[in-house]
Formats: sequence, C-alpha cells, structure tokens
Amino acid sequence: MRAPPQSQWARRGRLRVVNGPENASDPLPNSAYAQELRSSEGRMEFSPVIESQYRAYYLSERRTHARSFYLIMALIAAAAATQLLFFAAAAPDIPGIARLGAIALIFLLLAAITFVARYNRIFLQAASTGCAVISVLASFEVAHHVANGQGEVFAILTTLSLALYYLAGLLFSGAVFANVMLVVSFSTAMVWYREPIGELASLVAFLAASAIIGGLAFRNHGARFRRSFLQHLLIADLASLDGLTGLKNRRALDSHLLRAWQLALRDRRPIGVLLLDVDHFKAFNDRYGHQAGDSALRRIAAVASATTRRPMDLVARYGGEEFALILYDAQPDHVRALAQQLQREVLNLDIEHEDSPPLRKISVSIGVAIGWPKLKRTPQGMIQLADEALYAAKHGGRNCVVIREDESPGHSTGKFRVPGADVG
Repeated sequence: MRAPPQSQWARRGRLRVVNGPENASDPLPNSAYAQELRSSEGRMEFSPVIESQYRAYYLSERRTHARSFYLIMALIAAAAATQLLFFAAAAPDIPGIARLGAIALIFLLLAAITFVARYNRIFLQAASTGCAVISVLASFEVAHHVANGQGEVFAILTTLSLALYYLAGLLFSGAVFANVMLVVSFSTAMVWYREPIGELASLVAFLAASAIIGGLAFRNHGARFRRSFLQHLLIADLASLDGLTGLKNRRALDSHLLRAWQLALRDRRPIGVLLLDVDHFKAFNDRYGHQAGDSALRRIAAVASATTRRPMDLVARYGGEEFALILYDAQPDHVRALAQQLQREVLNLDIEHEDSPPLRKISVSIGVAIGWPKLKRTPQGMIQLADEALYAAKHGGRNCVVIREDESPGHSTGKFRVPGADVG
C-alpha cells in the first residue's frame, strides 16, 4: 500500500499530539492516530477528522480503478442495448433496451465524475446512489432473461455483486447497500415474472450467499486497509515529533507556518508567532542536572500545548529551551492574553531555580509577532519579528512578554519583506 502524503492530510485539519512524561512508557504516543489504532479494531469508520482524511486517501487510491470500471461497464451495457436494438432476431425488446440504455448512461455519468475537480466531494454519494439504481435495473433485466429460459445470464448478477465491492470505488456501507438492492430487486423481479417458487428460492439464495460472502471478505479487506492507513500516518506523525517533549519539531513548524500563511493570505486573517525561551536555562542545567532540565522542558511543553486548542494553531519545540506557537486569525487582544497566560502558568509550575533571581523559580520570556500576510512579505519574517520581540524581552528583565506588530515602526528585520519589495 502506497503511503499517503502527509501534506494532503494536514490540509484537512491538524491533530494535536501531547506526549508528556506520564505516558512516555506507552509504545504508541498519545496522538489521534494511535488512539484510533487502539480503538478502531473491527470498526469501519473513524472519528470525523480522521474519517475525512481516510476518505480523501481512499478516493485518490481508487479513482483510476473506478474510472476504468465504469467506462468499461458503460461500453458493455451500450453494446448490449445496441445488439437488442439492431441485431435481435425477433422484434426489439424496448423495455430491455431502455434498461440497458439507462445502465450505460449511469455508468458513463459515474465515470465522468472521476474526471471533475469536485470528485472527492460528490463521488461517494453519487456512486452509492447510482450503483443501487443499476442493481435494480440489472436485476429486472436478468430476471427477464431467466424467465425466457436464458438461465446462464444469472451469472451476470453474481459478477456484478463482487464488482460492486471491489471495483466500483464504494466504501463498505455503499457496497452493502447496492448488494442489498441487488438481492431484493432480483427477488421482486422473479415474483413479477411469476417464476416457480423452487427456482426463485434457489437463485435468490445463491445470489444472497454470494453477496454475503463477498461482503465479509470486503469488510476484512477494508479493515486491513484502514489499519494500514493509520499505521502509515502514525509513522509520519512520529517523524514530525520532538523526541523529548512530544511536541511538533522544527520541520513540522516550518511546514505548518507556510500552510497557515497561505491560508491567512487567502482569507485575509492575521498570523501570530510566539517564541518562548526559558530564562537562565543553562544555569538551571548546570545546577540541577540535565535530567531535571529535560523534566522541566516536558512540563513547560505540556503547559504550552494545552493553550493551542484551535485546529490551525500549533505548538512546537523550536530548539534547545525555546518553544514556538503559531496562531491563526491572531487578534491582538487574544494573543496578548494567551502569552500572559503562558507566562503565568509556567511560573505556577513552581519549579525551583536558584540561579534565576529574583523569583528563584523557572520563568519564561516571550516574544510575540502579529502580522497580516501579504504577497510581498514572507512567513520567515514573522519568525524574525518574533525573535526581535524575544530579544527585547530577554534584555528587558526577562519573565515578560514583548509584542511586535508588522505595522509598528522601529523593527529592524530584513526578512519580513521579500527582497526588493516595497510593502508600504
């Protein structure tokens, strides 16, 4: 199975990961993917966010196969209708031609959907409905031939039953629905054509058994496919984590900032970047040891992570004793309050630090940048602006918050502007 590209799923909503010391012994991190792996055994649907990601991946994987299947079936149905219309020995079977023509048209429409830009949004519902209608029409067409002594045509329905599971690009629920319609419609058609009860019972039982066996096999296949999907995304998730704190790492931060910047540029929303640095951390490590330092960083990471609850917000370890927060739609009052809350909550951890006067406990300095993305600006400039604010906080007495906005005078960053651009 080809691994799903992580960027494709990230566009559909970020999943928070918190992996503190309390669950460090767990072989799986406390991520949404790991939670699904623990709880989704035997289920054919994930939680809403991951189910949306899975369906996007499933559709992308099945698109070419479904397109080929529907085009081939449209040609077969059209050829059968043409044969009845022009080459039949007896008078043309108008109802049969109409049924086969409708089947060909539905197959062709479903094939066309696989070519359109809105494929991901409309295909599953359209395919589920279309295949159910095809099941009804095909059942009556086959029952008509069986009633006329052409019992070999019945094999078409068992073949169609399996194709609905494995070739039509349907999810399990849609494939089961289409197969139920196949069995019920064939039973109804056989009664309509007044077939003997013995033949009716044997054919319906055979078709139902085929649908059930195919459904069970398809369900097992789908469960394995879903589990493999989760495992691939969990591996990608682990690759984006900082090993000590369980937060996102620097690479994930850079990638998320670029996506948030592009989205904010489109939606005309401000972006906020917070850089948080632990005060006198080298002195803390020298006095208390690196294990104590690691424990302190994990506790601070947990505090920072608890503040980012919106889908497009992200907290990451920026490096060493620095953390970074990306805030989408960063209104100044909200950002200021959040930064001050972070500062207070770190102090409330009450971690002793004798070399950090006058508080004698661990504190943080926070630099905040708030900006409106524009075409002639760069997301790297937001980091630079936040770094300037952090520098001011460190040299302004530490344990404080300094905020810089992109329109404020006096900031010296050269990266906030694209080289040679005049942003006004």
